[in-house]
Amino acid sequence: MLHLDDVVLALDIGGSKLMVGLATLQGTILCSEKFLWDALSPAAILAMIQEKASRMLINYPQHQPSAIGVTIPGLADSAKGLWVESSFSGIENLAIAEELTNCFGLPAYIGNDAQACALAENYYGSGKGTDHFLYVTVSNGVGGALFLNGKLYCGARGNAGEIGHCVVVENGRTCKCGSKGCLEMYAAGPGVVKNYRELGGKSQMSGQPASAQLIAQLARTGDEAARKTFELEGYYLGKAIAAACNLLNPERVIIGGGISLAFDVFEQSLKSTFFQSIYQKANKNVIIEPTPLRYSGGLLGAVALVRRGDGAEKGDEHV
Repeated sequence: MLHLDDVVLALDIGGSKLMVGLATLQGTILCSEKFLWDALSPAAILAMIQEKASRMLINYPQHQPSAIGVTIPGLADSAKGLWVESSFSGIENLAIAEELTNCFGLPAYIGNDAQACALAENYYGSGKGTDHFLYVTVSNGVGGALFLNGKLYCGARGNAGEIGHCVVVENGRTCKCGSKGCLEMYAAGPGVVKNYRELGGKSQMSGQPASAQLIAQLARTGDEAARKTFELEGYYLGKAIAAACNLLNPERVIIGGGISLAFDVFEQSLKSTFFQSIYQKANKNVIIEPTPLRYSGGLLGAVALVRRGDGAEKGDEHV
């Protein structure tokens, strides 16, 4: 049984990066580092995790972990420890929990990144004390998770919350999931760049490739194409979130992921679209806000998976 002061080796696997950290179960991050992927394949991902995590454990011998937590982009089977599928990398049925346990000799807990981040919001963020909320992560992809009746709701097959694959543009861009016009193709980072270029924006900015972060900076200065790009961002997110709220009736919507750091430039468009699309009498006073956990959300999501696996489902009597 773990305790709140026990340390977790936290691994946040993203579409473009790996975050490695050591943190306590009470949510204190002791150290963390970010790495860009050299390649995206099962062997390459496992090799980088082993190399970077091993180095961190050597560099911080005073923080010895008791367990490993891993957030997975795409579909995950937490009970079996499987990374089931990830559309951006082509990974299928990777037994990542077993691989990490064999490597580090520690129990490993895995889960979908958005669901893990919703758990983190419940334990450490603005979802604390809220029984009904929707979490939406917008980064290299778009994911979601549901916290209903005081518990994470995973659905019949463990995959509830995939808001990124709601269609927002009929016969739109082809998504790697096989559908066309998915929210992920328009609101995630690569989609933001495409929207910007279609609106007349440049592919290079000060010698760097256009990115959602750089476009947000331009939007703040009044650049017309960048401003319209983030108006579209708010529109697409607002439409999808309103549909989800009409169905689920949450108290709060929490926006996470890297693009949540640009919330200030699409907040007005998002809320305007949301309140025009929502059944307002049935959904009064819904709060929409960016996560207070900022860049730490993914790592704390990995920590939350360990906390849940060691007793959170039964009221955290073990921690």
